[in-house]
Amino acid sequence: MGAPMVKNQISILGINGSPRKSGGTVNMLKEVLGEAQKSGAHTKLINLADYKMRPYHGDYDRKPDAETMKIFKEMSRFEGYVFATPVHWLASSSLMKIFIDNLTYLESQNFKLEGKIFGVVAHCWEDGGFQAAAQVASILDHMGLISPPYSIMLRNKNIKRSADTKWMWTDTKLLGKNVVLLCDIVRRNKPNWGYDYEKTD
Repeated sequence: MGAPMVKNQISILGINGSPRKSGGTVNMLKEVLGEAQKSGAHTKLINLADYKMRPYHGDYDRKPDAETMKIFKEMSRFEGYVFATPVHWLASSSLMKIFIDNLTYLESQNFKLEGKIFGVVAHCWEDGGFQAAAQVASILDHMGLISPPYSIMLRNKNIKRSADTKWMWTDTKLLGKNVVLLCDIVRRNKPNWGYDYEKTD
């Protein structure tokens, strides 16, 4: 998705956690990435369904399977991420959950994702959109990633568009802009998000 990355261009990776490569979830993700492109970023979209990930093995320091490591290698090239998931039983998809669990390995490697920027979008048919997205966001926050304002977006397919619900169809653009904006702020300021280990007992 988008033109090849140019030198020093901010880069955003979209991670589709739906088993489908078309539909409401990936459409939301594409809207976010489209706005990120308008804000000057290079973007790419990957589908977790394309990788034969194995469930997390539970060993904190052991690498996940080779397919998951391929995703990690791809992630290392990007400054920001947008995680997209359908809502399955009031939670994220099984694909997204397996992937998030496997991210534990990067936390064990001195918090490899610390300071990376993220947003989350969730698409639902009935209910649980914010619950699913917030659960993913809270885990990412614990791993050291940071998010801009308005970084948790949801859309309920069965809610009719109105003046009160318009935000479900428009705030994806705000997320795309803000992810790029925060990437730029972090790049220019280079903050230390973690412990100062030399001064900590």
